[in-house]
Amino acid sequence: MLVDTLERLSGLVEPKDLWIVTARDLKRQAESLAPRVPEAQVIGEPVGKNTAPAIALASWLIQDAGADPVIAVLPSDHRIEPTSRFREELKRAAETAIERQAIVTFGIPPTRPETGYGYIESGEPIAPGSPFHRVSAFREKPDPATAARYVSDGRHLWNAGMFVFPPALMLEEIRAHVPDLARAVERLPRRGGAGIEPALEGFYREVSSTSIDYAVMERSKRALVARAGFAWDDLGSWAAIASPGSHDAGGNATFGNVLLHDSRDVIAFADQGLVAGVGVEDLIIVRTPDVTLVCRRDRAQDVRAIVERLKARGDLDEYL
Repeated sequence: MLVDTLERLSGLVEPKDLWIVTARDLKRQAESLAPRVPEAQVIGEPVGKNTAPAIALASWLIQDAGADPVIAVLPSDHRIEPTSRFREELKRAAETAIERQAIVTFGIPPTRPETGYGYIESGEPIAPGSPFHRVSAFREKPDPATAARYVSDGRHLWNAGMFVFPPALMLEEIRAHVPDLARAVERLPRRGGAGIEPALEGFYREVSSTSIDYAVMERSKRALVARAGFAWDDLGSWAAIASPGSHDAGGNATFGNVLLHDSRDVIAFADQGLVAGVGVEDLIIVRTPDVTLVCRRDRAQDVRAIVERLKARGDLDEYL
């Protein structure tokens, strides 16, 4: 998925202008998957602290990258089609972010009442017929009834977690809304490279874990939402990982060594061994070396409840 994300930018962004922020234990793997990205621009976080510290760090390091730099934050667990349309809209978002001195986020017209995504309520367009709208509100992940209402009202869009902005503007907004984070990032070197890695230990110890949505976007007066014209899905859930066209005649999507008999609408994944199902419907079945997961497809987002129970038991690290 990381390679797909980088290839999606081919012809729009030069490899020398790509930066990757990832977990420190994945840094070498990321470097091997993206050999054209300068090694100094692959940053390994010593610990995950959600998106606000990562975006603050990227903004700090990229702020001096030429005249009028603009950053596009693109998570690598997305499926986006068609790529050509995405490139066009990303270029237009970058131009608008600079012209309007705004933070542009992409909103996806919902295709189902999804309870696992946040939503953006779009306001008035910035100009007649423009795909860019002022943001009225960011909405948390809704219950099923609220999600259904969001789908039908036409104003609410899925929050895709992609942001386009001038780095100096993002740093301004962080200073205004999250001063502790601003003070911490401003103590870092203004360039990447070997000198940044030791400094990251102190930075990540100091900052709180918080999302950019909560830290900045929900409070900013400079947010715009672009109504996306491309198809999008977040592959952070098992329910979303099956691509269109990957299902068999029974609506099943399988990955690895899987045998299903008289079964319908099942997503099954076997990392080792065999997953076998007989007469089952609407399930997600995942087998890995350490964990086996079975849940109803409409409860996929509730897997976090198991994670919280493992945390409470002190067992989580055993299964990561």
